[in-house]
Amino acid sequence: MIQYPHLDIKEDSYMPKGLSGLYFDNSIRINKRLLAYEKTGVLAEEIGHHETTHGDILDYNDTRKRKLEVLARRWGYEKIVSLDKLIQCYEARYITIEDVCTHLEITDTYLKSALEFYNVKYGGTCTHKNYRITFDPLNIKPI
Repeated sequence: MIQYPHLDIKEDSYMPKGLSGLYFDNSIRINKRLLAYEKTGVLAEEIGHHETTHGDILDYNDTRKRKLEVLARRWGYEKIVSLDKLIQCYEARYITIEDVCTHLEITDTYLKSALEFYNVKYGGTCTHKNYRITFDPLNIKPI
């Protein structure tokens, strides 16, 4: 949120059940009923909409709009669960899924989704800043 002071970010008690977040015109609404760690992932995705998409994309029957939704979600993964942050977790000895989730303030579901994204993107493993990262299961080792 500090990186986006121009965005009006608020929790909303009146959001429909099943709607976690909404971005429109530099304004983000997060469903207040979500757990704190759930809000982190939702906020990242909504900021991802700010960064990557324009216009109304609520029609999920439109393939192009579904792709924009995925693009924003992936942007959020790379912001919240970046390779650098995974390495920082390793260096701080946060090596279990629970430790990483607590440190990044995300749910295990969000972390697993981010790792699945990276697994597909990098083909299972990648080298980043002198570390070898395997995504399934998560394993980080210095090279």
